[in-house]
Amino acid sequence: MTLRVALISTPFVSVPPKAYGGTELVVADLASALARRGVEVVVYATGDSELPGVEIRSYFPAAQWPPDRELESVHARWSLRDAARDPRGFDVIHVNSPCAVSAARLARCPVICTLHHERDEELSDLYRRAPEVGLVAISHSQAGREPAPVAGVVHHGLDPERYRPMPDQGYLLFLGRYDRVKGARSAIEVAARAGLPLVMAGAPHDRDYYEEEVKPLVARHGVLELGPVGGARKAALIARARALLFPIEWEEPFGLVMIEAMLSGVPVLGNARGAVPEVLDDGITGVICDDPGEMVAAAKVADKLFSRAKIRQDAVRRWSSERMADEYLDLYRSAQLEEYAGVGEGSGAAAPG
Repeated sequence: MTLRVALISTPFVSVPPKAYGGTELVVADLASALARRGVEVVVYATGDSELPGVEIRSYFPAAQWPPDRELESVHARWSLRDAARDPRGFDVIHVNSPCAVSAARLARCPVICTLHHERDEELSDLYRRAPEVGLVAISHSQAGREPAPVAGVVHHGLDPERYRPMPDQGYLLFLGRYDRVKGARSAIEVAARAGLPLVMAGAPHDRDYYEEEVKPLVARHGVLELGPVGGARKAALIARARALLFPIEWEEPFGLVMIEAMLSGVPVLGNARGAVPEVLDDGITGVICDDPGEMVAAAKVADKLFSRAKIRQDAVRRWSSERMADEYLDLYRSAQLEEYAGVGEGSGAAAPG
């Protein structure tokens, strides 16, 4: 019998994203990979979403940006209610929004929730109050910091066909929001010390931090700022970089841009925090750096230290959406088995002796 899965995304960005959007990109590639395996997938997203061969259902006709918790709750509750009323039913509902957890009682089948965020005490309390929802972490680092019980870990994966290796054009790349925890200032300082050009693509998250600490360095060191990028332009920008700088200053739950770089054959130079040690193969696909000096040294020799063909080969094996889909399928089947076992135990308890 064909497995039927409801995938609930966010209401903030289309699936797949037209520009920025990490969670939504993962949802898009997971849905497509599941469909290729014969799974019947329905994606709950915004009405401007489009996935060939996958049904899209939506409450909001277009992306609702910027993120708003109330809008997210409306989207999540409508999606769960619609899934519960579906005449054919679903075998599993896979949510990617914390707001859907509190409404999981509407579901008539197992529900799992992927955690896309850093540790949050308020959300952890929510998860503990809904033990029937199986939590899936996106890294072992994230799972180890989550107080609520975690049912499994599935690293992100992406469609390798989106990323094509290109010749190195000699620049270092910082890609992401300009924020202190992302290390935007550190990226400029590393590039300047290495004597290499830096391209930055993203947008300020903390305006005061950007104006006071990042913008003056951008001007002083001649950094090329491109603003937010997406789609084919983003893929080409990554593929032509000498290396991606990932100088995070927090416990990053995953870091999707790292696997985008590796799928393009580009080495990643990342601080040894969060999921970085899980994602990078030190000395093969990048360098796990303990301090800025080590990142500077790695940047200087990145064009000679790494085989871009080897990075791409390893990334296709480790970070594809196909691998991710297989691991989620295992979790879906486990959730089904637990549901059936629970029904069986309940029936046995009620049966006459």
